[in-house]
Amino acid sequence: MNTVKSPTRITKSTSTLIDVIITNKKYYMELATVIELGFSDHQAQVLPVLRKNHASVNRRVLKRHFGDDNIWEFKYLLKKVTWQEVFSETEVNMKFTVFMNPVLHFFDTAFPLEFRHRKKPLRNGWITQDIKMSSKKIRFLNMLKKQPNLPEEAKMYIAKYKIVYKRVIREVKRKEIDKYILHANHKSKAVWHIKNKETGRTSSNKQDIKIILNSEEITNPENVAELFHSYFRKISKKLLKQNENKIPNSENQHLKIKESTKTMFLFPAKESEVEKVEKGLKNKLSAGINEIPDYAVKQCITLLKKPLANIYNASLESGIFPDQLKIAKVVTLYKNGDTRDIQKYKLIALLSVFFKIGREIGV
Repeated sequence: MNTVKSPTRITKSTSTLIDVIITNKKYYMELATVIELGFSDHQAQVLPVLRKNHASVNRRVLKRHFGDDNIWEFKYLLKKVTWQEVFSETEVNMKFTVFMNPVLHFFDTAFPLEFRHRKKPLRNGWITQDIKMSSKKIRFLNMLKKQPNLPEEAKMYIAKYKIVYKRVIREVKRKEIDKYILHANHKSKAVWHIKNKETGRTSSNKQDIKIILNSEEITNPENVAELFHSYFRKISKKLLKQNENKIPNSENQHLKIKESTKTMFLFPAKESEVEKVEKGLKNKLSAGINEIPDYAVKQCITLLKKPLANIYNASLESGIFPDQLKIAKVVTLYKNGDTRDIQKYKLIALLSVFFKIGREIGV
């Protein structure tokens, strides 16, 4: 059913209906309204659509805030710790546990979980009052251009004004984007935010994942999680079975190891090395199982480098890696296509920031 019944392109000599809005579901009885906006020789079409069973979206979300005041409080609390208990412990796992106890406590104190309003979409701050006035003038000039017997001088003026208008729009948008990125704490995130907005891919509020299984829609979060768990376990088993002939037998594997005359030396990790590695990490707010992001540790590394160096060196000497750092938080990430198709998702492992530092050092 075509809901547009009036001409949508009107020139000096013609009047045609070439733009349509077609629907196969009848939620309303009204027809589309044709409006002259003055931006082109095609008129705009407006069609109100009533959505049934439209659920209200909760605008509040439980999250931590990593502002300057929170960072200052985290640093203030960490300065009170002497870390003597960490240094006095001899077993690696106990060292790391004793280290994490005050860190996690102060982290929850400085960055408490709070209900916060979801971020509003990025506004077009470049649309100033002058831009609005120029936009109204463009509309007037476009409607004036459709008048018969318009002098050539007026046509040339309109064409030049359009060129200048487009150039001004590009320049003010560029300056606004540069300003937004310059003042953003996370530059890469800001760039992606702008890119998605300009390409129309701005994500809406996150909804619970729904999966179709055997023509049945699974909506319960626990059932969806179990479905993902089962699906990816089957994939890992399938991959192991395909490569079982390529995996050497553990019983005689040592017989195939070639001897090497070369020697590798591991030097103790220095505090300066720990600080350098941490500052080389990205300012990410994503976190592993302990919920401490790279960004928070990066701001306080000068207060944490001494106990961390002690833990990493104990790990190198004993050959024992802290058990807590062997655990990753695995989350699903939507790729593309139908959001209800389980094959359109992949898994990513979010590792602890302290694991990342130790990995770069060579633990």
